[in-house]
Amino acid sequence: MGLFAYLDIRVGNKDLGRVVAELSTDLAPKSCKNFLDLCRSKSYNNTCFHRVIRNFMIQAGDTDHKIIDIKNYPPPDLGKGGKSSFLSEYFEDENKVAIDKAFLLCMANQGTKDTNGSQFFISTTPSPHLSGKHSVFGKIIHGKSIIRELEKTPVISSKNSDPQAWIPAADNIALIYDCGEWKEGDYLFCYNACTDRIGGDIYEEYPDDNDENELDLEDPKKTLQAATTIKESATLLFKASRLDDSRLKYKKALRYCNELIPDQDSNPEYYKKFLDLKKTLYLNLALIELNLKNYQGTIDYCGYLLEMDSDVTLTRTQTSKTLYRLGKAYHGLKNFEVSLEFLQKASLINPDDQTVKSEMASVKKLVEDQKQTERQRFAKFFS
Repeated sequence: MGLFAYLDIRVGNKDLGRVVAELSTDLAPKSCKNFLDLCRSKSYNNTCFHRVIRNFMIQAGDTDHKIIDIKNYPPPDLGKGGKSSFLSEYFEDENKVAIDKAFLLCMANQGTKDTNGSQFFISTTPSPHLSGKHSVFGKIIHGKSIIRELEKTPVISSKNSDPQAWIPAADNIALIYDCGEWKEGDYLFCYNACTDRIGGDIYEEYPDDNDENELDLEDPKKTLQAATTIKESATLLFKASRLDDSRLKYKKALRYCNELIPDQDSNPEYYKKFLDLKKTLYLNLALIELNLKNYQGTIDYCGYLLEMDSDVTLTRTQTSKTLYRLGKAYHGLKNFEVSLEFLQKASLINPDDQTVKSEMASVKKLVEDQKQTERQRFAKFFS
């Protein structure tokens, strides 16, 4: 059986979820024991990621500087402390394994040989210039989307000459609030992604994080199928009334469309197929936001959809649904006159739609009631 450790992470006031690392005891037994002992003893609790560099790495583990009072953040010398779980302060490097991909868990020594303590980093891109300088002792197996979001955390400064370079800003402290040993079947949670594989969604949250054996990013047929599978997974979640999870899945499918759509000139066939899928995703996201009463979200997605009409023609049904959902959203915002305008446009396109007719009648009455109230209010000034 393998050994695993978990880190529960919060950025600012937002819980991101649980990251789980599989420890490679065959590569670095001492580093693995050190890390697991520190997790078991909760030594990483209330420590932070003090070095966050997008498209490179995120670093944490300074156990000498706990983040207890935000008023004193960042504490002086943050990133310069930490001790190993052994009697000695530091221990030796163990391997020169290549840091050639994202999500590798590595010891962060003090810049010189054999100075490993409690600090560690997680690679977010291949970093061959670090290979041989830091021991690799594991990899992230759960919570990759959490690492990706953490990687985007705003920092105080991005100038290497600044002593506070790459430290997350005070409003976005990247905190490890709990840690420990994890075993197969233990609890997992993630707030920025839905990891349910319903419908056959086996894909990572971000396209580039998929293993090349699982998804060839250069093959538009396969990438379109992946995005479609994710969309179908979202639809199953919607039918199960899991609206928040469904929204996360639809947004994931949209991310795949945006990042993997082929060039229009070199592959017009699949360019159009991706756009057709994107239309459906915008419509579905607009509906999800409507059900969640996030009316501005509905308006935004409907707006994106209507903007697409110059690239790919919307069907009459798609146009009618878009206008109807805009009408419902403005109804929810109590902007009844704008709501009525969109519903009337939807009715012109699809005059036999009873749902549109019913909503339009309801909003018409609200508009008349609003006008009547205003007339009565103004009448007082002339009585």
